[in-house]
Amino acid sequence: MPDSDVPAGFKRVGDHPAELWSDAAFEHVFRMQEEEQKRNPDVYGLYIYNDFFGYACTDLMLRSMLSLGAKAALTKARVKLDTFHRFEALVLYMARSHGADVFHTIDDGELAEAIYNAYGSLWMSYVLNLEKAAKPDKLSPTKPIEALNFENVVRTAAKVLREYEGIGFENDPRDLERAMLRVLERNGMDGTPKKKLFLGKCSDDSDEEMDEDEDEDEDEDEDGEEDEDEDEDGEEDRVAFKPATDKEVERIAKRWRLTPALQALRDRAVEVDFRGRSWDISTWSEAQIAAEKAREKAMTEGFFSD
Repeated sequence: MPDSDVPAGFKRVGDHPAELWSDAAFEHVFRMQEEEQKRNPDVYGLYIYNDFFGYACTDLMLRSMLSLGAKAALTKARVKLDTFHRFEALVLYMARSHGADVFHTIDDGELAEAIYNAYGSLWMSYVLNLEKAAKPDKLSPTKPIEALNFENVVRTAAKVLREYEGIGFENDPRDLERAMLRVLERNGMDGTPKKKLFLGKCSDDSDEEMDEDEDEDEDEDEDGEEDEDEDEDGEEDRVAFKPATDKEVERIAKRWRLTPALQALRDRAVEVDFRGRSWDISTWSEAQIAAEKAREKAMTEGFFSD
C-alpha cells in the first residue's frame, strides 16, 4: 500500500495493508513515552537502584489502566471514538515500549501480575461490551464505533499477552486470545491469530524491514542454511490454535473479569516514592539530583577503595 493510499488520520506500521494505526492513538503513546523518559534515571545520568525504572514504568502503566478502566465502565464513554483510541494506544504501548519490557522484571511479582491481568481484563470486557452495544447489528468497524482499523487492533490486542508466556502468571494468554478472536469471528470478522504483532510486507515477513537487515547474517547457520525456527514456531501456533466456542468465551471472560482485576491493581497502587520524591525525576530539584549523583559517586568510590 503506497503512502498515498493510507487513509487520513492513520499511520501504516510496516508495509502490510492491514497495519493501520490511528494518529490519535500514537499521540497517546507518545505522551506515555515522554512520561517514561521523565522517569528514566539514565536520562539524568543517575543510577538509583536496579528496579527504579521498572517500578516507575509500572506506576505509569497502572495509572493509565485505572483511568482507562474508569472510561470503559461508563456506558456512553465506552462507545466514544476517543476511548477506542486509548485502548488502541494501550496495545501499541504494550507491544513496543520500555515499560512493557520492564514491568514484569520488578521484584513485586503480584504487582507485575496485576498489570498483566488488568490489560487482559480491560480488553476482554471492552470487546464484549462493544458487542452488546452494537446490537441488534453485529459488531463491526462501523458498529458501535466508526473505527476503520478495529479488526486489526483487536487481533493485535489479543496477541500482546502471548509475549509474556512462560513467566508464570496464572491466567492463560492463549485463552484470552482465543476468546477475543471468537468474538470477532462470530461477528463476521477475521478470527484467526496474527502470526506476529506487526506484520511485514506479507504475513511471513518479520515485524519490521529493519529487523530483516539487521538479522540477515544471523539467519544462517554454519553450513549457510537459513534458520527456520521462527517460521516453524509460527506454523506450530497455527496448527495448535483451536477457536473458542461461545460457551468457552463465557468461561474465559469470567477468568478475566474487569472489576476484580482493577481492584487488585488499586490494592497494589501504593506510592513508593524514593526518599519522599516522585517517580517523575523531572520534578526533582537540581539540588536533589546533585545530591543523588554525589551519593552514587561516594558509593562507587567506596566500592573501589575496599
